[in-house]
Amino acid sequence: MEKLILSDYYPAVRAGQYDLLALNEVEDERKAKISPIISIRGESTKVLDSFVEKWGNTPCWVDSSRFAIDAQSRLSIELNDHSNNFSNKQELFKKLMSANTAILPVIGFSSGDTTRSVVQFSLRMLEIAPHVAIRLEGSQKVLDKNINHVRAILNAISDSDFGRIALIIDRGSISTLPALQDGSSVMRCMDLIKEFPIQNIITLSTSWPEERPDSGKSARPNCIDPNWQAMLHFAYTGKANFAYGDYAATNPVRDVLDGYNPAMMAQPIPFAGYFAPLYWHQERHGSSGENDKFQDIADIFQNLPDFHGEEFCWGTKEIVEIASGSRKTGSGNMSYWNKIRVNQHVCAMLDALQRGLLRDLVTPADDIEDDLI
Repeated sequence: MEKLILSDYYPAVRAGQYDLLALNEVEDERKAKISPIISIRGESTKVLDSFVEKWGNTPCWVDSSRFAIDAQSRLSIELNDHSNNFSNKQELFKKLMSANTAILPVIGFSSGDTTRSVVQFSLRMLEIAPHVAIRLEGSQKVLDKNINHVRAILNAISDSDFGRIALIIDRGSISTLPALQDGSSVMRCMDLIKEFPIQNIITLSTSWPEERPDSGKSARPNCIDPNWQAMLHFAYTGKANFAYGDYAATNPVRDVLDGYNPAMMAQPIPFAGYFAPLYWHQERHGSSGENDKFQDIADIFQNLPDFHGEEFCWGTKEIVEIASGSRKTGSGNMSYWNKIRVNQHVCAMLDALQRGLLRDLVTPADDIEDDLI
């Protein structure tokens, strides 16, 4: 089988309807440069099945959700059951890969899963899939156990299979830059490349904040995910292939309203965010359910100095149309604006990465100016 070639960008989302719709609105040219990582959740695979059918033939990675807000969903319970070497997950992954050969499995697990079940599931996925990713997450004692699971997987596979796998170092939700000193969580993960010929590493985190501005206020939180990832990639230049990943302006650990369900929750205050490297511009206006305020938010976004322009992506086109009042179905609601936010973030982050964002973060300003002369 062919070796894995990393994509430019790995946006990770939960398998919610609007998150997946946001990905499917990405144009084919951009789709060819990204590889989403989707965490399955919910009571059925209906939404995911529709996405898989429409996604196309570029790589898309699938995992089961282990986030606390999804823990009691039917799919999370079934797929995270490690009985019979994750037999439920095996069957679903085979079904998804049969529906679309571009779908690829992520080996995800909890620290309490048995090492044997994790290893046997991994070997089975290597039998049926051309490429496999191994997700390494957690901190302190949980991370210790998960590193041991990964070590067991890597000990069990053949030398030739290392070219077919990627290690995902997932730091989850961050509010400060992860430490990169010896003994830190990140560096304990990276120590695995001293033991094994790991060729491909995907780094992943989200700094989308828990806090939102008060109604009538704006905020401009920094997006720090590229900073630590750029430093790590630079420190290991020539030792492995690296790719950048983030949670596409969502926070599955903290930001519960991003899974807004109008049948189960009160109408939220209109809120939206717009990404421009390296920050999000956030606006929150009106009262609960006052969705016409999204037109005001759209108008603010299209007048930002860093607005990418109407034709930049599907999300910016929607922002301009809503700002003008010409959208036939109105200004949208929270779920629709989450879709806009995810789509715009993915397209803007990909654009920034292709323009050399990570390189520029670790290059002295004088060197950048010399390159432009």
